[in-house]
Amino acid sequence: MRCGYCGKKIRDTAKFCPYCGKENVGNGSEFAGKFDEKDGLLVVKAQEIFSESRTKKPPRDTKRTIRTTVSVLCAAVILAGLYLTARYAVPEIQYSHAEKLYSDGKREAAEKAFLKLGGYKSSRDYVRKCRYETAVELMNDGLYPEAADAFSSLDGYADSNLLAADCMLRIADAYADEGNLTAAASVYAAAGHPELAKLAAKRRAAALAESGDFFSASEVSERYGDSEAADEYRYIGASSAMRNGDLKTAAENFYLLGLYKDSPVLADDCAYGYCTSEYGKNGASEEIVRGFYFLRDHLDSRELFTETAYEYGLKCLDEGNFYTAAAMFKNTGSYESSLALLYEARYALGDLLAESDPASARSVFALLSTYLDSAQKKKAASERLADGDSRYADESWYADGYTSTNGYYTDVFTKNDILLISCTAGTDTISPPVTITLTLRDSAGNEVSADCENVRNSGSFSGSFSLSSAAAGDAEIVISRKDSGSVLRTIRITVTD
Repeated sequence: MRCGYCGKKIRDTAKFCPYCGKENVGNGSEFAGKFDEKDGLLVVKAQEIFSESRTKKPPRDTKRTIRTTVSVLCAAVILAGLYLTARYAVPEIQYSHAEKLYSDGKREAAEKAFLKLGGYKSSRDYVRKCRYETAVELMNDGLYPEAADAFSSLDGYADSNLLAADCMLRIADAYADEGNLTAAASVYAAAGHPELAKLAAKRRAAALAESGDFFSASEVSERYGDSEAADEYRYIGASSAMRNGDLKTAAENFYLLGLYKDSPVLADDCAYGYCTSEYGKNGASEEIVRGFYFLRDHLDSRELFTETAYEYGLKCLDEGNFYTAAAMFKNTGSYESSLALLYEARYALGDLLAESDPASARSVFALLSTYLDSAQKKKAASERLADGDSRYADESWYADGYTSTNGYYTDVFTKNDILLISCTAGTDTISPPVTITLTLRDSAGNEVSADCENVRNSGSFSGSFSLSSAAAGDAEIVISRKDSGSVLRTIRITVTD
């Protein structure tokens, strides 16, 4: 048959013309079937193109026409050849070259060549073969970390996952042989052999205990699931610390052991010994007051708590730490002159906040009621608020609050504490109930809020926050009206590790 585009004679089964490069050559062109052969040249059948009724044009220069036709056909053949070479011949040549590199053992060069070919034929499979064989070579050369990494990158090709695990086992064995049992245990676990990891951890823990580092031995045992050994090592370490006079460390670790053996009794004994010793040497502190509070039923801890809280409150009052002073005097209840000192500390706190935080100052003076000139200072704080922000102009609500953990009033908390906020709210005049929001904002600016609904005049409400994820440092609790957004009181606290 002939090409329906250029007219050249081609095979009947041809899918494209090797002269003009066109596809679908048997059905496509308006010139299909309009070519014939005469004197070895292709000429157009005049009767099929021109109507018999049309006026014939003057005869053309036949030789010139033939030369032009030949030139056009030659150009078409050249272009078709170039196209076919670029599309089919070049990749095939490159593929054959890459296969030759692979068969000659030039794996790195072969991998690069197959990568350039993308998805041509089996190029991608050859790339994986090259990388797999490189990994096997690394493994045979004893370069197990590099081999494990190479096998892991093959995403399960052939038995690469099994060989990666085998390499990791050999790495772990090497660590174990050189005594680096911590690293050995980690690699054994990563290789999917927890029983070997536990064995390495056991050997490591025994070595640490032999050197006297019982707490590290306990941590290694705990990490790899040997809780019984972990408890025993910690118990031995705490007992050793107790004998050596490090009562704080001993108490902390006995408490961590819970009900293990006689740990509860030893924990309280060590904590009491530490608190009484520190109190005798350095006087009352937040740590000592807290310690006696949580020991309250142990020996005379309850009396010592009241005594140290009162003493620490006086110290904070002298130092201008009125937040903590007020909390300490609230802890001591009616002990000596605690109530009068509580009012004194709160009044001083109101004065301290008058300029920097008039909303809080107003709430403090409102709760102090007729104490000294609190009523006048409350009015001054209200006027200052109205001048500074129109949102507060008609604000009649005030709020106050104490922060505590397990009944112990304080403004210093650890991340293990649950912070409790006990509040009182009121208004200058009769007002419908409102929703008040408590917001904890830590030192990193993270916030968590809780709404207290249907709060009435002179009503009490409370909220609690876990501090486990709070950032260490200075934090604050903001008490605000949900409807208006106005801040009634800000309470400063400290979160420690």
